[in-house]
Amino acid sequence: MSRILPEYQWFIVMVAGVACITLLLGSPIWYLNGLLVLLYLGVLLLTRTRRDRGFYLVCAGEPLVIACGIQNLWAGVFIICTLAGIICSVLGLFESRNDKQQFGLFLVISFLIALLIQLSNHVLLPLIILGVVAAAIILIQSIRMYQFRKHYTGA
Repeated sequence: MSRILPEYQWFIVMVAGVACITLLLGSPIWYLNGLLVLLYLGVLLLTRTRRDRGFYLVCAGEPLVIACGIQNLWAGVFIICTLAGIICSVLGLFESRNDKQQFGLFLVISFLIALLIQLSNHVLLPLIILGVVAAAIILIQSIRMYQFRKHYTGA
């Protein structure tokens, strides 16, 4: 008996979510969600043997995230989470328990950011906070990379 691959399990959850979003919200651009899901399915199937499959899946999924996010903030967050699940399973990032915990942390942080945006009624403050956090992470990673290179070059 063949088992469904994890990325296809995530895709099924995403399709079910998009169907619910489309039916419950009744947007005038309802057909766009279906077309973007079909586009994503095509990329998911056509890139099975590609080394850079994750990049193609991210690029194909972002229009769906934007289309659902325009309709409702929480719909966009749901699609982001399922898209991240597909990407992580494609890249083999669900191998250990620590990987799953980090993915859970990503889901919680995504929810909190969306909640902050929902409560602030605008995106300037959350955007500034995210920019500062991203800059701090990049700075820390740059320092760690410098230390790593310095240590292993013998300087």
